[in-house]
Amino acid sequence: MDRLPHLMGVLALLAACAGEPAPAAGPAPSRVDAVAAAPAPTVDLSSFCEARPAAGQGPAFAWPALDASTPAAAPSGRWTWVNVWATWCGPCIEEMPRLLQWPDRLAREGAPVDLVFLSTDTDAGAVARFRQKNTWAPDSLRMADGAAAPAWVEALGLGLPTVLPLHLFVDPSGRVVCARAGSIQSDAYAAVKAVVAGG
Repeated sequence: MDRLPHLMGVLALLAACAGEPAPAAGPAPSRVDAVAAAPAPTVDLSSFCEARPAAGQGPAFAWPALDASTPAAAPSGRWTWVNVWATWCGPCIEEMPRLLQWPDRLAREGAPVDLVFLSTDTDAGAVARFRQKNTWAPDSLRMADGAAAPAWVEALGLGLPTVLPLHLFVDPSGRVVCARAGSIQSDAYAAVKAVVAGG
């Protein structure tokens, strides 16, 4: 019996609350509204490109003499990224799988580029054996005389040492607009995109 007054009080409280309107529900939380868009990263091309001629002032790109067994490399009228490498170059091999993923991504993001590999191997069979052992490896052009690589790089007039890997970015008009000696790490994607987007 002593619980009856307590029960009656709870019922009265519930009856009083039932007559009041429920508080208005706010808009459902949205993950889109809750997260501010990150600003586009600022890319410093002067630190990425070891040689970056002024717009329209880059040297005209010319292929070196190529091995007769490799297909001719005709200018594409598009952005071209020439990766100069060799089968004996550890950093070249390390970066290659990473670089192979970028052209499709760049194309999806509005910055298409043709990635062309150019081997400086002096042994005509070296690239073929490398590709046979590493089935993921791309097709590659090969210099007719790998020992001529320093003279070819010097003739391009970029003032770069002949260090492999070497990356040459050629605009659709056929001029070298950015050159980099040394490997490209995954954090350089934004810089590559900026270059081939005309940055």
